[in-house]
Amino acid sequence: MHKTRYGISHWLDRYSEVHKVRNARFPRHKGNVDLDVAIIGGGLTGCATAQAFAASGVRVGLVESDRIGQGASANSTAFVMQEPDIDFQDLVTSFGLRAARTIWEMTRRAALDLPRVIRHLKIKCELESQDSVYLASDKAAVKRLRQEFDARRKAGFQVRVSGNAEVDPYRLCLGLARSAVAHGATIFEQSPVKRVRRFRNHVQLFTERGRITAGHVVVALGDPTGLFKPLMRHFRRTHTYVVVTPPLGARVRRELGRRNTMIRDTQEPYHYLRWTRDDRIVFGGADQAPTNPRRRKKVLIQRAGQLMYELSTHYPVISGIQPDYAWDGPIVNTPDGLPYIGPHRNFPRHLFALGFGGNGLALGFLSSRILLRHYLDEPAKGDDLFSFSR
Repeated sequence: MHKTRYGISHWLDRYSEVHKVRNARFPRHKGNVDLDVAIIGGGLTGCATAQAFAASGVRVGLVESDRIGQGASANSTAFVMQEPDIDFQDLVTSFGLRAARTIWEMTRRAALDLPRVIRHLKIKCELESQDSVYLASDKAAVKRLRQEFDARRKAGFQVRVSGNAEVDPYRLCLGLARSAVAHGATIFEQSPVKRVRRFRNHVQLFTERGRITAGHVVVALGDPTGLFKPLMRHFRRTHTYVVVTPPLGARVRRELGRRNTMIRDTQEPYHYLRWTRDDRIVFGGADQAPTNPRRRKKVLIQRAGQLMYELSTHYPVISGIQPDYAWDGPIVNTPDGLPYIGPHRNFPRHLFALGFGGNGLALGFLSSRILLRHYLDEPAKGDDLFSFSR
């Protein structure tokens, strides 16, 4: 009898099966450590930031409360998208045409640069280039999609979305973390930060087993968490849901058609579909507000069933197939749909990267570059558009 693995990410489970280990291990923090920069958060953003800072000669250390890459990153969509998590026409309405073009171009450049870095560092994370297709299911959605098409074309952007990518997000995090260590970074996992103290010339991070003193701290958590409660009111939290089918046979694959394209609809909440190298369909979306932790598994089972039903309405050939995996993951958004990246006036010697929405891989990589420019005091055009002061 087929049994779905609920609450288990396909990327994590697959890694443990291939490598016959449950976790890739880094040491726990203990004692007193002195650094130039301490990073809180060991997801994609934290690992990319550690790699960028270490490669630039900065004495950097990263502290993760659980395991490197096993939080929101391993539960992500695994897409590297050139578009921000907000339509171009909405960006124009909120920021004006010139700023919207800059935001779009910065996100696009980050989505193209990340695969280049992956190849340069020889990170084995199943990087695949993907085109994207957007589907509209009713007249209102068709009208909206046409307006978006026209807005992008008038701004000079290509309307055929090519050059996106997909990856194994867990292996990507591990690859970046190992590259950071090779460049001199120190990484600690299973070492939750209990408290951060600010001083005039430095900050101190306290874990259960010791203290880290640094000139600056980078908060690469996506969500400010309880460590930075005053900032929590600026963010909206949802959960997204994902199902992954078993490997599909040749007959089913023939009937389903193209496999080198990511499909995303325009519904609210949206859905997306992609394939894996081993002939599985990854189907996700159905975002909703977080539920009571005691009901989380029950809601996950319900949402997984809903996703498989919706998938079968589009592709009847898979009717009756049960998913191999089903999990949920956090999505943290800001009111205007853009992340906050950089310093905050109420937190001296802090740099933040928060609120990535559904495009966390590309925006997390973009954050690592903006944060490094802030630290080096070499800001680039457009960095202020992602700041707290925008």
